[in-house]
Amino acid sequence: MNHQTRSRGTVATFAVATAAVLVLAGCTPRAATGSDAQSADDSPIVIGASWPQSGPLGSVAPGLAGLEAAIAAANEDGGVDGREIELVTADDAYDPARLVENERKFVEQDGAIAVVNFGGISIAGREYLGQKQVMGVSMAGNSPLSDIEAFPMQRAFWPDVSWEAQLQGKWLTEHAPDAVVGYIGFNNDLTESHLAGLAAQGVTPAQVAAVPPGTADLSAQVSQFQAAGVDTVIINIGAPTGGATLAYMDQIGWKPTVFLSSTVSDFHTVINISGPGPVEGAYSFEFFKDPSDPRYADDDVIAQYLDDMEASGHEKDATNALALEGYGLGAALVDALSRTDSFDSEGLLAAWDSFDGTENPMLRDGITLEESSHGRVIFQYQLSRFDGASWVDEGEIEDVRELGIVE
Repeated sequence: MNHQTRSRGTVATFAVATAAVLVLAGCTPRAATGSDAQSADDSPIVIGASWPQSGPLGSVAPGLAGLEAAIAAANEDGGVDGREIELVTADDAYDPARLVENERKFVEQDGAIAVVNFGGISIAGREYLGQKQVMGVSMAGNSPLSDIEAFPMQRAFWPDVSWEAQLQGKWLTEHAPDAVVGYIGFNNDLTESHLAGLAAQGVTPAQVAAVPPGTADLSAQVSQFQAAGVDTVIINIGAPTGGATLAYMDQIGWKPTVFLSSTVSDFHTVINISGPGPVEGAYSFEFFKDPSDPRYADDDVIAQYLDDMEASGHEKDATNALALEGYGLGAALVDALSRTDSFDSEGLLAAWDSFDGTENPMLRDGITLEESSHGRVIFQYQLSRFDGASWVDEGEIEDVRELGIVE
């Protein structure tokens, strides 16, 4: 099937960038893989998605909406070789036990060839998926999810947060070597991963506020930071806490240097909550676009994403960057399915591990999906600074492989 026959097919167009080369060579993408028997099967390709839609991280539910929109767009384009992708979903409320329960249903009842999750609780499901030889893909930056030697069926869509932390640490040692650093994050291994990355660059925060997911008020921790002489704050915590924290800092007139981690730097997570003033001057090493940032108002890929969100009934979430990231995850899965030799976990995993300069609608221009031995697919970042209206690039895109952060 040629997914590029429709003008609106952003997901499909990105998904078959490699396949288009094969079409030009005079053969179909699936024929090139030698998977004729699979092509003859018109049964759905089942993917399970256990995602927080309630509970302490219910605010990340738009990520699932974006994933659903991407799969719906691919199915409207004819699916993969005429086979529909069936996305089966369940709420795990960010509870590891519920996540594993959902995974059992996906695999044992629904026949899923892959399961996608959000966040660090994905770690709880790795052993089960490994036993069943089913691929797992997490939208998470926790470093344990990079251990594909111990858990060979597990992959992650977001970069390892320790890599971004090393970029932050490198910047601090070069531009503010005497900085007194405070860190705000969750009380889980995401914070442990982030702190390990900072330590690798010789940066040890003087103050750390590690709080449970869902914590809303950090005014006491901020006051403690200020009293301790902290002059640089790294924030890696989601909505509404990150924005509320910046608003409080502005309210008390405290103006430290601020680094926002990439996945919490967008308008919906922070800027719309705090207002633009408290974020002005903040830095972030970013890898994805934000549909709410004015800089992307005329971006054709974002326009197509917005159309697909509306077509799937998810227009209310369309301006949320997490929805775009979920859409990007869906596009990456469709791309891998379009290149697999077999519609099973083994085939999908092999295709996922062979991204090679692959464009994705979520990613900033110049950043692509790549293969690796770390279970991750994104290695490039753009340092940006918020000017009060939009994020503005500083310098060139940095690749953590070229910097020696990742071997």
